[in-house]
Amino acid sequence: MKKQKQIIFISNEVANGGAGRVISVLANAFVKKGYGVSIYSYHKSSETYPLDKLVKQYFLRVKYKSKLLNKVDRIRQLRKEFKKNFGATIISFEYFVNMQTIIAGFGLKNRTIISERNDPAQQDSRKLIKHLRNILYGLADVLVCQTPEAKAYFPESVQKKAVVIPNPIKEGLPKPFNGKRKKIIVNFGRLEKQKNLPLLIEAFALLYKEYPDYRLFLYGDGSAKKSIEALIAEKKLQGCVTLHGSTPDIHTKILDCAMYVSSSDYEGLSNSMLEAMALGLPCVVTDCPCGGAKMMIRSYENGILVPVKDVQSMYEAMKYLIENPKQAAYISHNATKIRMDLAAEKIASQWEWIL
Repeated sequence: MKKQKQIIFISNEVANGGAGRVISVLANAFVKKGYGVSIYSYHKSSETYPLDKLVKQYFLRVKYKSKLLNKVDRIRQLRKEFKKNFGATIISFEYFVNMQTIIAGFGLKNRTIISERNDPAQQDSRKLIKHLRNILYGLADVLVCQTPEAKAYFPESVQKKAVVIPNPIKEGLPKPFNGKRKKIIVNFGRLEKQKNLPLLIEAFALLYKEYPDYRLFLYGDGSAKKSIEALIAEKKLQGCVTLHGSTPDIHTKILDCAMYVSSSDYEGLSNSMLEAMALGLPCVVTDCPCGGAKMMIRSYENGILVPVKDVQSMYEAMKYLIENPKQAAYISHNATKIRMDLAAEKIASQWEWIL
């Protein structure tokens, strides 16, 4: 009997972000293809993305107060597991996890695939860390980037090992909505500085003066929550801009909303954007590095791209969708085609090719 091929994912966590979302989708897809799949996570969250019952999940527990000692201990634990599973293919996500995974597997025979999940130019401002990352990435068998722009960031020695594979669309999304939409503009994701939600709030404040029957709902949690609440209060928008926290049934809640708007300063390839497009929400998205938005959106065909940090352009794009319902419906219809382009099985096959 042929031995089952093993895949081990290494992640920070399988929750609260795009990396965890993609790992969950790929893990479930690989199990269906007959692979043995394990996930080793740095952190355990109370809410994780859905995983097939055949996916084995483990957590790397640490006991030290020192961050450095905890990093060393995680590397030790990973190396121990790699030795036990010497024929397994290792797939790690996110730059700091990638670096530790490569160190843990140094000299072993496991095939190592690493993946950048954000804009590599923004990941760490320390030159020493960036230099070390480039050296370590050169030791991996394959680097998976989400966009050509992300791949082009790395030195040629690393680019030779790099491939571009976009994110898969989450399976089980509701069918796209057809009908009269609620006058609600939505954003869902982590409340972090990178997302530049003040830009969205400033743009909505301009829109609200002309369309006071519209509302802005922000779904998610994160370190920027208090500053966002303060800005909402400062702009006296408490009655029309509301924070709703992380919501498990987010896709059902936003399905019939007017539009999705992303104001990020930089992204890898935003899962929130892809899911909003798949649901048929007209999308207004900043054309931010490292190129994920422009990779997927043809402006005024299946979404609208606006310049980064441009309040006026974002306001005008939202206003356009409100004032041109037929064009908004056209954009909505075209956006849903992404379901086929980025189907989980299709993207998993691209990953399978590099295993």
